[in-house]
Amino acid sequence: LIRELQQGVKLVDGKSGQSLALPQLLCPGSLLYDADLVCVGEIHDSAADHAMQRLLIDALTYQLFLELRQSEGVDASAPRGRTPQNLSAQRVAVGVEYFSRRQQPTLDSLIFDKSKDGLGSSPSKFREACDWDRVWAYDWDIYAPLFRFCQLNLNRIIGLNLPLEAVLTVSRGGLDSAPDWLREQLPPLDLTQQKHRRRFEDMLQMPLQDAVRRMGLPVDEWSPKKKLNNMYQAQVLWDEFMANTALAYINDVGGRLVALAGANHVWRDAIPERFERQAARGGTPRKAVTIVPWRGDRLPPPGVADFLLRMDGAGGGDKIAAVLQEQRQRLR
Repeated sequence: LIRELQQGVKLVDGKSGQSLALPQLLCPGSLLYDADLVCVGEIHDSAADHAMQRLLIDALTYQLFLELRQSEGVDASAPRGRTPQNLSAQRVAVGVEYFSRRQQPTLDSLIFDKSKDGLGSSPSKFREACDWDRVWAYDWDIYAPLFRFCQLNLNRIIGLNLPLEAVLTVSRGGLDSAPDWLREQLPPLDLTQQKHRRRFEDMLQMPLQDAVRRMGLPVDEWSPKKKLNNMYQAQVLWDEFMANTALAYINDVGGRLVALAGANHVWRDAIPERFERQAARGGTPRKAVTIVPWRGDRLPPPGVADFLLRMDGAGGGDKIAAVLQEQRQRLR
């Protein structure tokens, strides 16, 4: 059923508006397949968005798994004589907004600690250890299937973020208020992107679709509101920090990283372009691709996302996610 559903997933090319089947994007030479970082957005409380994220991660992991086995001359179904995907150059890790770098040992224990009383032995143990109800507090049942998926497939989970209290501190007092430990870890923050700044302000004061439509407009006669400077610095800090964590992981470990974050973080002007600029400054250019779940009659302006995942309508992500949910209920 999973492979059948993946065959039916359609992504809209963010530049041309052309509808493309997911399988044709998972082959060498395609933008999605060749990306170092794949950013997939979400509405945090949408079970459908999270189900589609898992479906996309599984599709990429499975395709790379098949190619790995082929390169080793081993049948994909063979129980022995094969390299685990998480130890190969084809590994796929999952970076998430809702955990921080500081929590990495806890996340690694979830995936790799197979002891009887380890964090991976019980969802409730992991929920308590990662302090879920304080640091994120969205519906645990929406997110828990991802953690189980990563356990079963040995997809390492990477905490991309910085602690929420640090973001709140900067949001109130600006970058000058950042604690010393954070200053030592800060990548350069690019505060000069005026279209990004306008989008940030627009999304504070108007419906999402209206703000997105304005992303394609020039900024010549627009000026930012100074009273929002601190909040904007916190937003840029958020994006740059997560981009920096993703880049550090890929540089150190290799493979691909799929980053899951709120939709505002995965438009091209957010994590993806900041990731690419940081990589270029470091001397090793890398490519990020973004997939934004979209509900609405009108598509966003060309170029603001690499791909759009249509969620509404016939064959959309909402309906595919509903089929997945029905299957999960039957298997319980």
